[in-house]
Amino acid sequence: MEQIKDFNPWLPDTQQVIPTKEGGNGQIHVPGQYQNVIWQNRSRVPDSFEVALIAALEEIFDRGTEELEQIVTQLNDKRLFDRSGDAWTEKTFCHFLKVNGF
Repeated sequence: MEQIKDFNPWLPDTQQVIPTKEGGNGQIHVPGQYQNVIWQNRSRVPDSFEVALIAALEEIFDRGTEELEQIVTQLNDKRLFDRSGDAWTEKTFCHFLKVNGF
């Protein structure tokens, strides 16, 4: 068996709003010849922006924050802006989550 990668190279690109109709059984694993690893559903390693955003969101949720307005405000207060360097709005944050599937 080949060495396990920390992403699944056979997954279709999901950086889009409408999910692809590709993929399926036989693409993700061969029955009986795989290890079920937690990252098997990602097509690439998260970049530094995504890792920082995930860490910030975990911290925000750990504080008990659940309302979208508060989440966006706290991200902006941390100066963790969107990829363009602009402050998040509720609309841009929701769009980012929809496109990136978080």
